[in-house]
Amino acid sequence: MQQTTVTDMYQATWFLINGCELKSVECIPLGGQLACRLTFSGKNIPQLQEEYFTREAACNLFLFRQGYNQINSFVHQAKKSFNQKQRELKASAREGEE
Repeated sequence: MQQTTVTDMYQATWFLINGCELKSVECIPLGGQLACRLTFSGKNIPQLQEEYFTREAACNLFLFRQGYNQINSFVHQAKKSFNQKQRELKASAREGEE
């Protein structure tokens, strides 16, 4: 089983709709914004990457839309959880200063 990590939500959707398993979603602070790193595992990751980057990727648009909505939901939840943890850490640090 091979693994790859991506930040591109379209590429993440491509992996998802082609049977790869989403293993984790990790938030990364970039400047004033948050990006998410999505890690996938699957047997055919190199082939899927090749198809994606050579613009040979083709799929059912309805399935892609469903997959994209799923990925978007995972990313949104990860960002929400990350922001909540950051607020808790700041509140805890303030309490420690008092």
